[in-house]
Amino acid sequence: MPASVATWDSSLLWDTPSAAWDGGAPQPPVKTKKKPFRRAPKPENQPEPIPTNTMPTFKYNVAPKSSGGFTTRAVRGNPADQAALLAMIASETGTTPAQSEAVLRAFFNKVLLCAAGCDWSPDFLGLINFRPTSGGSSTLPDGFHNADDINADVALSFTAETIRQWRSTLSLESMGEVGKVTPVIESVIRQSDKAVDKYTPGGLIELRGEYMNLNPTQVTQGVFLKPVAGAEVRVAEYAGITPTSIIILVPAALSGALTVRIATFLNGSVRSFTYTNSLTTP
Repeated sequence: MPASVATWDSSLLWDTPSAAWDGGAPQPPVKTKKKPFRRAPKPENQPEPIPTNTMPTFKYNVAPKSSGGFTTRAVRGNPADQAALLAMIASETGTTPAQSEAVLRAFFNKVLLCAAGCDWSPDFLGLINFRPTSGGSSTLPDGFHNADDINADVALSFTAETIRQWRSTLSLESMGEVGKVTPVIESVIRQSDKAVDKYTPGGLIELRGEYMNLNPTQVTQGVFLKPVAGAEVRVAEYAGITPTSIIILVPAALSGALTVRIATFLNGSVRSFTYTNSLTTP
């Protein structure tokens, strides 16, 4: 069908598909271009949170403190496998293990170089801090001549905030108490004839062992004797007390086989030990 010619006084509508100006060919409809979709760029240098679902259990032991009370000691597992660790770093950073190793070596070498000039960082990348340190010992102020004399070193550690966040992800497991010190009775000797594991009612016997320096004024501490039939009796009279030897007076009212127990205060608590042999009379 030929195209209709549109004039100002014609009855054609402006959107008639076959209409054309001055008899020209009809113009194809203009297609609207769609804008391409672009993802917003991810912010750079944002530390990723520590994954809590893969964090291993932090194991520890409870141990006595020499000043009293208790502390804890981390239980060490197997030494980290260097190749496996580098492979994990490479996987997370999109590099090769060799590239990861090269970057890490360069970083630590630069830290040493900075510390050599007494430079330091209190908050590097929000993760670690490092600083030069020294010490040493000399009887004279001019007795320091080299780096070994002053014990030159570099202290490198995680920041307090990094450790705080790390602690919040840990699951803990106590592996029990270790290094618990108790008094020990190794032998009992009758003083009158040096007979072992013998006693005389109203006579002296010596207990030999370790960690035996008890306080006889404390009722929870002391040497306790128990007959086969009857209640345990706390010894009231002591002729001598040292960490390795205690001499006691056996109550005259006791008779028959006796069990010996000692209780002392060690590292914040009262601990006791029962002698394996029974004491008997002739």
